[in-house]
Order: sequence, then C-alpha cells, then structure tokens
Amino acid sequence: MVNRSREELTLADLFAHTLGNLIALTRPEDPRPVPTVEQITSAPDGELSAPPALLRVLQLVVLPEVLGSNSGAVLYAAAKRFSAGLGLQSIHDLKSWFAAMQLGDLEVELDEDKVLVKLSKCLTCYGLPALGGAVCDFERGLVDGALERLTGTDVITRETLCWGLGDTVCQFEAYHSSADGYVYADDGAQREVQCRLLAGIADQSDIALENLRLVSDHRYAETRDALTGMYNFRHLREHATLELARAARHDRTVAFVMLDIDGFAAVNEAVGEAGGDDVMRQWADHLRGLLRACDLTCRYGADEFLLVLPETDDEAADLVLSRLRGALAETVCESGEQRFILSASAGVATFPEDGAIVEELVAKATTTMYVAKSRGAGQFGFYSPPAQPADEATTA
Repeated sequence: MVNRSREELTLADLFAHTLGNLIALTRPEDPRPVPTVEQITSAPDGELSAPPALLRVLQLVVLPEVLGSNSGAVLYAAAKRFSAGLGLQSIHDLKSWFAAMQLGDLEVELDEDKVLVKLSKCLTCYGLPALGGAVCDFERGLVDGALERLTGTDVITRETLCWGLGDTVCQFEAYHSSADGYVYADDGAQREVQCRLLAGIADQSDIALENLRLVSDHRYAETRDALTGMYNFRHLREHATLELARAARHDRTVAFVMLDIDGFAAVNEAVGEAGGDDVMRQWADHLRGLLRACDLTCRYGADEFLLVLPETDDEAADLVLSRLRGALAETVCESGEQRFILSASAGVATFPEDGAIVEELVAKATTTMYVAKSRGAGQFGFYSPPAQPADEATTA
C-alpha cells in the first residue's frame, strides 16, 4: 500500500512538472532586451570588429536560407527603417556615419531633379566577382532611409552600378516626380525629369552634330575644288611636299604631270557655262577613276589638272599617259543631248632629276605641257633643260 502511494505521488509530480512546461511554452515571452546602436558601437577602437566576409555571408547566404528570394527586399526595408531613426541631420552626417561604420566612401548628389549616390569600397560587394546582379540592398536601404528623413519625401533608389554587375563602384539613383518623390522607374516613360534630361541631351547632341557638320563643310571647302571635288592646289601642295620628303628619304622618284583639256572653250560655247560644268565634272570623275589610290590629283586651273604620281619615273609616266590618252579617247561626256569626247595635252617633270620642290616641278611640268600642246591636241612631253647657246657651250 505504501509502495503504491509513492508511485502515485511520483506520477503526480511528473504530470505537474510536464504541465508546467507546457504552460510555460504557451505563455508570451517577455521582450528580449536589445542594445542600442550607441551601446553596440561604444566599445573601444580595436576591441570590436567583424571581418567583412562574415557580414557578407550573413547578408548573402544566411538570410536567403531563411527568407528565400525576399531576403533582399526585407534587408532593404529593415535598413531603411533603421537609418531613418538614426537622427542624421545632413548629407554630411550620412557620409560621416558611413565612414565611421566602414561601409564605404559615400558621395551624394541631391537636387530638385534627381538623387545620385556613388559608394566606393562598398562593404557588401567590394571585390566580388561579376555575378550578374546588384547585391547592396543593405547600403541602399540605409541611404534611402536617411534621405527620406532629410527630404521629407519618399526615396526609392535603384542600384544601377555594382561589383556584382561587373562595375568597380556602387551607384544608386532615382528621379523626382511631383507625385511620387524620388523614385527610379523601371520603364522611365512617365518620369518628367527623365524626359527633360533626355530632351536636353538630344538638344545638345543636335547642336554638337551641327557644329561637326559645319566644321566638316568648312574643312571640305578649304581643301577641295567645289566643282570636281578634287583637292585644290594649296591642299595638294601640302601632300606633295610630304611625298617629296618620303621619296628623298627612300631614294624614289615622283612624277608631276600637268594636264590641260584641249578645246574646252568650244564645250562652253555649245552648251553654256552650266552645261560645261557638267561635262567638266564627268571628265574629272573619269580621270580620277583611271588613277591609283596613292596618286594625288587637283584642279589647278579652269581646265587644267595637276597629277602627282609617287614612285613614278619618266618611263613609268610615259606608260601612264599612254593609258590615260587611250581611255579618255573612249570617254563620252554628256550635257543634255550633246556628247563630247575630250583629249588633253600633258607635260611631265620628275623628282629629283628636274627639281627638288613642288613649285619648281609644277612650273616645269606646266612649261612642258604648253610645248606639247603647241604640237597638237592629245600630245605629251617630258621636261628637258633648255639647250645652251653655241657660244656658251664653246666657252665652257
């Protein structure tokens, strides 16, 4: 009987203990005491620190294990709510707080149109490989919460640069809307500030392009003949001088050829000045097409053209002019119903035998061309120095 009473008493104690545990499990717990930010950060320098890798693991691995794909949004919201309560009074305070917490070097641009934040050496992402996504929700939340308190309006930025995206700095940006505050819109279509910015960029681009066009047109007018599009003599002289320097350095020859179209005055009489310009333009195009890419051409006078042929001696120039004469004899230029086949007379002077500078070679080629022209249309000749008088030859 005594043993049975002891067993019942033991069972009663066990039941009472178990019931107490169950009641304790269902009773609301007292709030867990949490230290303030000041208490957490008040430890002496050097006695409280955590490696960045541990914080990154917490943000990018541990929290996603618990919260799944919502971890970034939760971390952003929590950081935003936390920083709004820090009591920061200015952007300078925000930058100083980031520096004190070793979160990175913060730069903030805030005006009536936009907020643009750059964060260098970000604690969360600095040095991470490019994984294809932005990861700095914690820092972005801290910035947005503090700026909301400072501006008195909503601030919801978007991280547009990040080490996780392959960049070397973090960037958060948003644009002001009278209805929404500072918000980054994914489509951007309804944001009047973005529209103004884009319109301004477009206007500046139009001005820049127009300036480039004017510069290009001015440069073309300075260097080209307006009718034929060939170089003018001033521009050709610059290139020809370089060719002579190159030829002298490498012991090469350069042929200067002066061409004059035969009887072109008859063309102008037949079809008028405008028709003559059409014929001249066609003839110049044909001439240009018969030459090498390295050859220089210019319209020297009304119906005169100067050719500069690199690495061409008298023998090679003779072949070139024979080929040109044959091709031009088959070239038909038209103006209205009129058809013209035009020949040209030519004179050749060659560097270095006939001269050392551009002006000298051009003068000698021109003189030789007039001599050839005196023999008839389509003739060409090569410069030769004037024969000495008999008495001078005897004296020598």
